[in-house]
Amino acid sequence: MRIFTVLIFLFIFISSVFAQVENTNREPGQILVLLKNKVDPEKDSKLKAEFQEMGLLVKGKLTSTMNVWQFDFSESQQPEKILSVLQAHPAVEIAQFNHKIQEREIIPNDPSFNLLWQLKNTGQSGGLPGADVHATEAWEITTNGVTVLGDTIVLAIVDGGVDLIHEDLNLIKNYNEIPGNGIDDDNNGYIDDFNGWNAYTNSGTLPTHDHGTHVAGIAAAKTNNGLGVSGVSFNAKVMPVAGSSTTEATVVKAYDYVYTMRKIYNESNGARGHYIVASNSSFGVNGGNPADYPLWSAMYDSMGLVGIANVGSTANIAYDIEQNGDIPTAMTNESLIAVTNTTNQDVINSQAAWGINSIDLGAPGTSIYSTRQGNQYGYKTGTSMASPMVTGTIALLYAASDSATLMEFKQFPSLAVSKFKRYLIATVDTIASLVGKTVSGGRLNTLNAVSMAANPPILISDPSFITDSLKPGTADTIFIQLSSTSSEPDVYSISLPPDATWIYTDPSAGVLMPGMTQTIRVYINAQTLPEATYSVNMSVNDYFLNQLVIPVSLLVDQDIAVHDISSNVSVAISPNPFDQEQKIDINILRTTDVNIKVINLQGTTVAQIYNNKLLPGSHSMAWNGRDVNNQIVRTGVYFIVVTDSYGSVTMKSMKK
Repeated sequence: MRIFTVLIFLFIFISSVFAQVENTNREPGQILVLLKNKVDPEKDSKLKAEFQEMGLLVKGKLTSTMNVWQFDFSESQQPEKILSVLQAHPAVEIAQFNHKIQEREIIPNDPSFNLLWQLKNTGQSGGLPGADVHATEAWEITTNGVTVLGDTIVLAIVDGGVDLIHEDLNLIKNYNEIPGNGIDDDNNGYIDDFNGWNAYTNSGTLPTHDHGTHVAGIAAAKTNNGLGVSGVSFNAKVMPVAGSSTTEATVVKAYDYVYTMRKIYNESNGARGHYIVASNSSFGVNGGNPADYPLWSAMYDSMGLVGIANVGSTANIAYDIEQNGDIPTAMTNESLIAVTNTTNQDVINSQAAWGINSIDLGAPGTSIYSTRQGNQYGYKTGTSMASPMVTGTIALLYAASDSATLMEFKQFPSLAVSKFKRYLIATVDTIASLVGKTVSGGRLNTLNAVSMAANPPILISDPSFITDSLKPGTADTIFIQLSSTSSEPDVYSISLPPDATWIYTDPSAGVLMPGMTQTIRVYINAQTLPEATYSVNMSVNDYFLNQLVIPVSLLVDQDIAVHDISSNVSVAISPNPFDQEQKIDINILRTTDVNIKVINLQGTTVAQIYNNKLLPGSHSMAWNGRDVNNQIVRTGVYFIVVTDSYGSVTMKSMKK
């Protein structure tokens, strides 16, 4: 009994605490009310007077579909009592306070965060508020440095080296290697690669480098650690690789180390190597022609196959690289994401290159505050600072992905590279100075990209399959509703096997807009088909590399009923296909006895809709999808047969 009493006390105490917290989060003097039965407090004088006696004044109706109203009252009254009385009123369905809503974001405690306009631009240093990648809101979705499958997310920063003792860098170590013993302990082909790899000297001794340290901090500085700056990836790790200058041979060696470490990780199921999801290349060759660099390109292809996206910064020269060339960003490899530099005013930097077919997007790269060598911090500007913004965002895409998605990526690593590249391009914030100069026409939006990774777009068809039956020498048209859950426009195409000459669609390609469906006409032609059963898979493919397969089955049989148009009756049915009910609209020219029934493919009567006299004019009836025993019929094709004294009309009905 004492335990029960204590529990009751705790419940009352906790409830009162929650009530206090909730009530302090309300808009003073405002109540929201859902009224019953289309009650209008502005037109119902009696009700209006009752509310006025309670101290409530009608502010106005809030919705067009639901009968929700806002009422104002004086805070000098007892708000809780007013709410309680209102909730008990017979005309009220729901009553509640108007609560305050806050934008959700994570502001890290790093003391220099206010200098990082690229992550949250509030107008500091004369910037344009909102001209940022919306990282703080993306962090509300995830800040993980480990996937839900337990893989530690690693970013390869291929540069001149890093400051290995910088206390604000999130550096990964190869613990399968014993440093300094001169032995390749993990058998990966590299000796003493505990901290990463130095392609200049073919050793595990990494040089300290200011540029590489700055780039690494942008992508993956330790975040919310009460020190220095924040990295866009929040908790991802950096694997430094020195090898961004001198000759192409050095670059190829550097990339080969990155490739090897991810390949080993894949093959050992994570026992060795690193789960490297992206490489960052803030270096290149101005004016380079991709045709002269086939090995560099081949390395990108190889890295993409094992699951590494390669992010490259374009030239710091104001020209079109498709006319002037650039390495690597004039390359068009599937695994390469090319980035240009934007400012805190959301315009392309005046000293940054562009290319409408090769530069994928822009990212903040002007006056970026980050880690510097010697355990210091400072500003740098250039496309070199823009690419690690994208590299760090890729880490968050993996952190936001669910287990089913990641398992698919483990089976097909290159699919992750291609999908995430499309997510980044599709979710940019469009800015005028990049329209016509980049593939996306916009600047990186980390929030949008992470949201898409957390809720991957899928294709939906209604119905999800097609079953039809025709008499030889006839044809039919069936309608399907196609949609995408993407928050961005989604380009699609429909394909059929080349030998399926009896079916085609209109349209066969298009764009699915968010929140909208598109009607696809499926034309089925049995005019030259002999009696038999035919089947084919209709494939819908979209921009985000989804594939939806819609099975189509056709029965061609001489005994299938066909339209025998009456001169007295016209019939229309909707919706078709239907789920719960199908409306039957009939127009009668002359008074007649009318019989309406539903038959199946075997000609058996399934349901009797009507059997009586009808006068001239329009009449509406319905089939509830049930048979003569009031049981819901199976999914499939049925026929609604309307017979009068002059003939009959048969309409094909599809039950979902």
